[in-house]
Amino acid sequence: MKLIRVLTVASLIHGVGWSSLASQDISGQRAVVRGLAFDGNSAIDDFTLGRSIATSNSSFFARSPLVRWLGFGEKRRFDETEFRRDVLRLALLYRQSGYLDATVDTIVRRRGQNISIRFLISEGEPVRVTAIDVIGSDSIVARGTLLSRMSIGVGDPFDRFLLKVSADSVTRYMQDHGYPQAAVFTNFDINLLSRTAAAWLDVVPGPRSVIGEITVQGADKVSEANVRRILAVRPGDLFRLQDLYDSQRALYRLNVYNFVDVSASESERRDSIIPIVVQLSEGRFRRARLGVGYGTVDCFRTLTSLTFNNFLGGARSLELAARLSKIGTGSPFNGGLENNVCSGLSDEQAQERLDLNYNVSATLRFPFLFTRNTTALVSVSGERRSEFQAFVREAVGTNLAITHRVAPNLPITFSYGLSYGSTAAEPAIFCEFFQLWRGSDTEIFTTRLVRSTVGLSLVYDRSNSPLNPTRGVAISAEARHASSLIGSDSLVQFSKGVVEIVSYHSLSRRTVFAWRLRLGSIVSPGPSLSGQDIRFIPPEERFYAGGPNSVRGFGQNELGPLVRVVDALTADTTISPTGGNTILLGSAELRLPIPGVSDRLKVGIFVDAGQVFERGSELFEVEGLKITPGIGLRLSTPIGPVRLDVAYNPHDPGPGPLYREVGDDLLLDPQEFTPRVPDGFFERLQFNFAIGQPF
Repeated sequence: MKLIRVLTVASLIHGVGWSSLASQDISGQRAVVRGLAFDGNSAIDDFTLGRSIATSNSSFFARSPLVRWLGFGEKRRFDETEFRRDVLRLALLYRQSGYLDATVDTIVRRRGQNISIRFLISEGEPVRVTAIDVIGSDSIVARGTLLSRMSIGVGDPFDRFLLKVSADSVTRYMQDHGYPQAAVFTNFDINLLSRTAAAWLDVVPGPRSVIGEITVQGADKVSEANVRRILAVRPGDLFRLQDLYDSQRALYRLNVYNFVDVSASESERRDSIIPIVVQLSEGRFRRARLGVGYGTVDCFRTLTSLTFNNFLGGARSLELAARLSKIGTGSPFNGGLENNVCSGLSDEQAQERLDLNYNVSATLRFPFLFTRNTTALVSVSGERRSEFQAFVREAVGTNLAITHRVAPNLPITFSYGLSYGSTAAEPAIFCEFFQLWRGSDTEIFTTRLVRSTVGLSLVYDRSNSPLNPTRGVAISAEARHASSLIGSDSLVQFSKGVVEIVSYHSLSRRTVFAWRLRLGSIVSPGPSLSGQDIRFIPPEERFYAGGPNSVRGFGQNELGPLVRVVDALTADTTISPTGGNTILLGSAELRLPIPGVSDRLKVGIFVDAGQVFERGSELFEVEGLKITPGIGLRLSTPIGPVRLDVAYNPHDPGPGPLYREVGDDLLLDPQEFTPRVPDGFFERLQFNFAIGQPF
């Protein structure tokens, strides 16, 4: 809407001359603008005013008295002719926005070749809308339906930009309901004495139309039949402009086209029959990708993939991918980086959890299954992954997923997964849950087991960016079930559900408030082992929290239940998170610009709260919720924001069970272990480095 204002004013003012500007004697085209400000404006913000004029401020490094002597930063030169026109531009902008009495004056200070400019604005009282209506469409659509799509209403300042936006919205509604030739005209009547305005839209719907012949141009390797199958339009369908856009997006999602255009044919159009032309330009059908990165608990990582589009015809795609992490901390690429560059892993006690993590997979994707809104994929994979201080998982498996788009922003996925593998965790974890003191008793939980799961998930995403959203909401929910009825081993049975809500709110052009709420729970039917019923939930399915993407005041996985083990030889105490069967996380974050610094750098002020619980018979509990505030920096990059967060943890570590090694067995210490309380403010700080927003 701001952009519409700027473009409209620019087009209206283009070519306007200037005869005189009272009392301002400014000469020299080479002067540098060192300051630009607006005073007196409230109806229109500084950003919109600044974008509506030709004169612009120099960058921070070129205008700050402290650093401009270094010569850095972009210098914007002063143009007297454009400056004089800027006064007209601002006055016209206010008139178009309903402020007919607005006046614009200027104060210009010049010191040598440096100029500081201040625009003084007196807005006055606006003309207000007292009546608004839509005519000409009563026989087609309810008047109230069109009025609800208008951006201006009774009592608002008479903003002609918003009236034009309202006309565009009504036009789009008609085009999405069978009237592609609809035209909407704006009309208004202003009473200058009473400062009131009446406005109405005159709708000329044109004929109700249907889709005619569909012509496909440029189909080569992907057959024309498959292109037609992906389209959201068919001959004889009621014309809907949105269907053309949906068809275009669906074709782009195949990743084989450099250019796609789905539009109505102007040359062969008849009154009620609209032919459609699909223009395609095919690109590369083989794509290779290589990426490298770094993470606090991943150390160096890499991703490589090779994609074959239109694999065996039918617009299918085959992707071969390999992901590696913890490069440089363990076998086979041990460089000892956990002690320096990747110091986030320095507290990891088990060498096998520092060894190379990998995931290799082959995924075959089907762009349509039964209907154009249903897709499917089949994958096979092998993996080795470790969770910090918790477990190592090695497995091979296959997965089938069918996704149906109920709406463009609402995909629902049904999945089935089958894997065969083992999970190794610290013996102390099994001691804590099952009272198994001998190491040999825990071997049954670390043998290779079959896991068979079914899942259902949905995602409703109305955020405006996948990398750095500033407004909108995203809701996700997932449910997974494993049991012996579908082929799972008796020790791998559970039902798990997770719901997450994330909301983004733009408080100004550069300020965003975001919040997140995540709730998850898992239950186990309790198989029988050695004559006793146990409730075993595999370590890799349990919930863990703490780290850069959850409660940032705690280290990775260190929020929630912990057990500690004293080494018999060194007397060192190691920590093992046991995870929990219930998780509650909440975060709120204010992302602000830093005055005088590039838009790419922002500061984040946040508060995280959460806990991982080991729920018993009760449904839910919130006792022991941990709250940690913090602050961080965000640097925008093409791959997402790079961030450094510093969180403060005001909570003292709580007492917990302590086990002592006795040969291969563990002995529970009768006294609960009380960790050392952090000494001073700085010991309570937790640093997190990551790529991407935390939510």
